[in-house]
Amino acid sequence: MSTGKEPPREDPELEEPRADVDRRRFFGAFSRDAIQAAATVIGTAAAVRRETTAASGLLGLGLGPAVAAEQPAMLLGPAEVGYPSPYRLGDGAIRILDQRRLPAAAIYIECRTGDDVAAAMHDLAARGGPLLGQLAAYGMALAAEHSAELRAYPRMVMLRATGDALRDARPDVASVAAAVDRCLSAWLAIREPGDGAEIAAAVRAVADAVATEANSGLGRLGRDGAELFTQPEGRPLEILTIDATGPLSGGPAGTAMGVVLTIAASGRPVHVWVTETRPSRSGTRLAAPELRASNVPCTVIADSAVGWLLRERGVDAVLAGAERIAANGDLANAAGTYPIAVLAAHHRVPLYVCAPMAAVDAAVADGTGLVIAMRPAAELLVVGGEPSPPPETDALVPLVDVTPAELVRAYITDQGVRQPPFTGTVS
Repeated sequence: MSTGKEPPREDPELEEPRADVDRRRFFGAFSRDAIQAAATVIGTAAAVRRETTAASGLLGLGLGPAVAAEQPAMLLGPAEVGYPSPYRLGDGAIRILDQRRLPAAAIYIECRTGDDVAAAMHDLAARGGPLLGQLAAYGMALAAEHSAELRAYPRMVMLRATGDALRDARPDVASVAAAVDRCLSAWLAIREPGDGAEIAAAVRAVADAVATEANSGLGRLGRDGAELFTQPEGRPLEILTIDATGPLSGGPAGTAMGVVLTIAASGRPVHVWVTETRPSRSGTRLAAPELRASNVPCTVIADSAVGWLLRERGVDAVLAGAERIAANGDLANAAGTYPIAVLAAHHRVPLYVCAPMAAVDAAVADGTGLVIAMRPAAELLVVGGEPSPPPETDALVPLVDVTPAELVRAYITDQGVRQPPFTGTVS
């Protein structure tokens, strides 16, 4: 995707100078607070206040002592608890933690326009549906702020073009389109020609709401998911996951990993099998370090070895996320989810999908309407430290695949444990 602008720049002040020591410190601090947040959710999810002040704290903007004291730990932001956020706001920019550089270094990319945010999303600097929905909303807020002094028509062009760029960056992720639509609706509710500052404030309020709702809702998801599983006698609960579904990509508690962290926070022994998740190896690079730093035992396994694992070892459940869920329950998720689901069904291991209701696209009837985003061949063929294949070598790299609803035991959402069909927003 071309935005017509220079790529977002990295913030050199935030690069870790001593990678080996600092990456351990990063994941340790990040995941300790994530597991504390998950524990807090068990008793305080009902107390979450959906206010823009909560979203501001969550994103590292800082809260006054009086306000912070009123918020449950689930909503305490990075500035309060001392770990880097997946993104930060301030000085007219969004600074996005570059997931491609983890775990070697924690580097933020500075995005000053909605197009910059779209480019970072497209290039997989950030991934995970709950996170991408928030970034899309704040990308729209940047566009609204930058267009505040324009006349009505050029402002309309900027807002609609930014919305299109964000949708096109990750067309497979439902939360991105939903966040863009909410922001555009806030603008249209004021009606043109409206006051640019008023429109910017309205869009920013929607973005704050998207962030607050996403992160508080994931607390309930983790709690409800943990309650589904009984503890085996005399051994840990054995869970298989795919891709990165923890705090780095899903907010303070994560999605599938949020369930695991909540189980661990309650004192129950759990062990996680993490697929490496090709081609970017996000399971190895992101999920495994988060789990290890949270003192949750885990083992990385090759994507191609899942069949062996399910046959030879006792796995109690598979937990997966979802980028988009059709009305009938078919879902798009990280490539490799479908074969895992088939193997799990063959071995009578239940598959649970962990995703907020924002991932549901009730306008899509079934899996045939779900978008399969494709990635450049180089992401599969060019691997650091290995000889490159001949230049004429072709490769097909789908970012997601589609898993049929009949392979899913249940959908663990921020609005409870659900079953399809999904005909609209569930309250």
